[in-house]
Amino acid sequence: MANFSIVIVPTKKLANGRHRIRIAVAHHSKTRYISTQFTLDSASQLKNGRVIRHENATNMNACLRKLINEYEEIVTSISYLPAISCTELIRIITYEQKKKGITFQTVASEYMNFMKGEERDKSFKLYKIASERFIKYMKGDFPLIQLTPLHIQEFAKVLQDDKLADTTVRIYLTLIKVILNYAGKMNYVNYSIHPFILFKMPASNVRELDLSIEELKKIRDTVLLKPTLSVVRDIFMLTYYLGGINLRDLLAYDFIDKEYMRYVRHKTRNSKKGVNEIAFTLQPEAKAIINRYLTREGKLKFGKYSSYKQIYSLIFRHIDKVMKLSGITKKVTYYSARKTFAQHGYNLGIQIEKIEYCIGHSMKNNRPIFNYIKIMQEHADKVFREIFDQLL
Repeated sequence: MANFSIVIVPTKKLANGRHRIRIAVAHHSKTRYISTQFTLDSASQLKNGRVIRHENATNMNACLRKLINEYEEIVTSISYLPAISCTELIRIITYEQKKKGITFQTVASEYMNFMKGEERDKSFKLYKIASERFIKYMKGDFPLIQLTPLHIQEFAKVLQDDKLADTTVRIYLTLIKVILNYAGKMNYVNYSIHPFILFKMPASNVRELDLSIEELKKIRDTVLLKPTLSVVRDIFMLTYYLGGINLRDLLAYDFIDKEYMRYVRHKTRNSKKGVNEIAFTLQPEAKAIINRYLTREGKLKFGKYSSYKQIYSLIFRHIDKVMKLSGITKKVTYYSARKTFAQHGYNLGIQIEKIEYCIGHSMKNNRPIFNYIKIMQEHADKVFREIFDQLL
């Protein structure tokens, strides 16, 4: 068992002549020191591990005793204590103490920096907005350990009082919860009562974003005179023809000399156990659009638009006009292509598992049936063809 004592080290006198109080850690016949924030004018003000003849002696002694109690609690939790050196023990104590004061902003920034490395720009911005809003409500950064269920309840009420939509409130609170769960996984904080235990997320609104067969045919067949609108329509239709592929995956894929697609969704490749690869033959409808925009390098370039940000902005700015010219009155987004593909397959009575495979949606592998079967490319090819034949 390690021993702790309150000391000053005369040979480590500060430049101003004062002495810093330290905690001596004795372990395996070695002694190392952990500095505290307290200093004394003279070495004679510390006697037998207690501060004397100092105007703040009572408070200092209480704080130092509390500190040693915390150190001893950390040591008792280390099952491998005999195997580590005194220096290693001090590293563990210092790290555990640092965790107690770790703040929400520190953890949020760490998590968001990881996302930046994953090139998830949209998600990064949403997390930044949610975090800043939460810190503003808390009147500044704060230690994670201080967060309670009442803070979450009150924050949600503030958002609702500000007339934010339930969807926005749900997004903000979901992102805050993700950050707290990340802190838990990294062992930065352990809540005996999780701050979200009392909070019930607002129900998400189901948006009617899918299109009927006739509506999709209108979009496909409408004559668009402006090149930018034709590009937006082609991207939308190609997304549908590729099973609702995400824009980032579409732009990253190498189509050179390929008769098929085989990829893992960028959105889920680092968040799921195992590799959920999607494979299917490129159908003629998809090939016609791909060949129109294929570069020598095998990537797609839509006129002067080639980067993800440029193309995302292009779609966002012009998709409503494409729909209006196509005679579509309902709300349509880029995501509508993915939802429409899935809905068309479901309307045909195609097995949900096969649709999930085609769109790269997470299939619940704990279903007993997956102990006996697996979805393969040949199944996907039949699904694609069956869905597209409705558009003939």
